[in-house]
Amino acid sequence: MRPRMRPLAALLVLAGTTSALAADWQTIASDKKRTIELDRASILQSDPGTKVAWGRIVLSEAEAGTAGYTTVKALNRYDCKSQTFATIKRVYLDADSAVIKDEKVKVEKDMPVAAGSVDEKLWRDVCKPAGGVADISQLAKTASKAAQATQSGKPELRPADYRPGKGAEKPAVTQVSEGKAEHPVDAPAPIKKNFIDKPAPPPRAEPVEKAPEKPARVEAPRPEVQRVPVYIPPPRPRPRVIRSPVINVEAHAGHGPAAPGTPLAHHEIHWSYDGDGGPPNWASMKQEWQLCGNGERQSPIDIREGIKVELEPIRFDYKQSEFRVVDNGHTIQVNLGQGNTMSVMGRMYDLVQFHFHRPSEERINGRGFDMVVHLVHKDLDGRLAVVAVLLERGQAHPLVQTLWNNLPLEKNADYSPEGVSIDLNQLLPENRSYYTYMGSLTTPPCSEGVLWMVMKQPAQLSAEQIGIFSRLYPMNARPVQSVRGRLIKESR
Repeated sequence: MRPRMRPLAALLVLAGTTSALAADWQTIASDKKRTIELDRASILQSDPGTKVAWGRIVLSEAEAGTAGYTTVKALNRYDCKSQTFATIKRVYLDADSAVIKDEKVKVEKDMPVAAGSVDEKLWRDVCKPAGGVADISQLAKTASKAAQATQSGKPELRPADYRPGKGAEKPAVTQVSEGKAEHPVDAPAPIKKNFIDKPAPPPRAEPVEKAPEKPARVEAPRPEVQRVPVYIPPPRPRPRVIRSPVINVEAHAGHGPAAPGTPLAHHEIHWSYDGDGGPPNWASMKQEWQLCGNGERQSPIDIREGIKVELEPIRFDYKQSEFRVVDNGHTIQVNLGQGNTMSVMGRMYDLVQFHFHRPSEERINGRGFDMVVHLVHKDLDGRLAVVAVLLERGQAHPLVQTLWNNLPLEKNADYSPEGVSIDLNQLLPENRSYYTYMGSLTTPPCSEGVLWMVMKQPAQLSAEQIGIFSRLYPMNARPVQSVRGRLIKESR
């Protein structure tokens, strides 16, 4: 670790110096809630095979109001050989870019880059072998030159003036000529190499030269373009393909049609827990649901023969919260705003919602329970983590009674009582030991890669509370699925 710490320490010192050079923020991923960006101008090599770069998450106006900050910048170290990353420093900013909090991570933890995640996109952009990346000494020299140029009144050529693939060379030359600078025309070249980690430079350069040819290609087939509107319907599935990953995550997080953005296709084919729309037929009802029949890591399962180890405690940060109850046609679901989080295995997840099943979908050594509540969490990359709390007949549960008191009168309608809140910690048992395994959504589309944590100690509901749910949903549990050799771990 010591050889690595020296360049990182230097990096933190130079962080302020490099701010003199404009950042070059590039959007990596975005949705309605947040945008994730990478400062390409900040990429530099700290050790052989290791690079560091600044990234940031820009929240939407609504999300910022809840979180208490608008932007969080993170300085990350990327190991280009082992495909891991670690966060070194975080800076929280308000809407005016004023620093709210500046914190250095006390324990840097190398995290594997998951395939298809935003982390992988960032890792690829930072670690692509494109034209060389600045080391710290070169960064200091370049920053010093920039400062001298500013003091002498000469125009400063900034990395933000260079945009790969958009004729970037022209603004640089124009700026030099207008300012009548004494720098040679090729002065920006080292800046491009040192501060811009360009993905595949040759392909990006070609479009600039071929740009004039594109109009010619468009003009040639114009007579045919007029016929294309007749065939517009076939391409329409494209938006569904783009949105489906988000909708699928929210659909299970909403367990069905409760989510406002759910497409009409969800209503065209009605899945259920019995009859023609029951679990045996889910895979054949839609192509996107094939995993329900041929998946390798499906949920729920009968939890048996778990290996007993010292599992990391789940760190819950639940607060008193307002809520919205919805009967979505598959279960009773409670939607929540932001502010309730859970941290485990190096990741932090937001609690999105929780819902109920009768009987419990999970079994423990063959034993089922009266009901189960699933607390659905999601991280910034859209990964799901579900905490399952088994429910057995016993004493009345005060939180559940509050929910039942505020049930909507119709299906697919929601209700948010004014001035009423719930303490989400009441859902959790006193003993926080748990079982854990990798599984899937328990409803269509049965997507896999879901982290499951099943609490070992059950909570209690009264017979009356169980009876109220049973009148609405006497049975809404998917049958247990094959374990298929998956590893199951259990707290000692």
